[in-house]
Amino acid sequence: MNKEKPHTPEATPETPAPRRRRQLGMTLIEIMVVIVIMGMVMGAVTVGVMSYLKKAKKKTTQTQVNRIAATINAEAAEPTNKGKDAKAILEVLVSDGSLKKKDLSDAWGNEVRVEKVEKTFCVISAGPDENFGTGDDIKDEDCGE
Repeated sequence: MNKEKPHTPEATPETPAPRRRRQLGMTLIEIMVVIVIMGMVMGAVTVGVMSYLKKAKKKTTQTQVNRIAATINAEAAEPTNKGKDAKAILEVLVSDGSLKKKDLSDAWGNEVRVEKVEKTFCVISAGPDENFGTGDDIKDEDCGE
């Protein structure tokens, strides 16, 4: 029996050299470069989103404080509530469903403070630093400075 070798193409002046197999997939370096670029993009997006998140919390708290103040001042104007303090009026509002307990917390999860100022009630949030009496406190619009 005559066994023949399988034919392998050889380069001759008439035929080009056989092509190398194409590389499949990506190298480790290419994958690492992609991961680094994705990390940089995510870092930039996170920085941008955080500033919007801070602004959104302040706006949400301002709206909430204004709503609580309007509700409590309207209730305080009722003849049955004349002379009641803020705590008593808040209890009435929570018991009748006008306000929920969770409504009395700001966007940072801290309870808002209600104080009587002259003839109205002033609603104050401690703000982002979570300390009352600092410059970032959020007050209802009728509260004044």
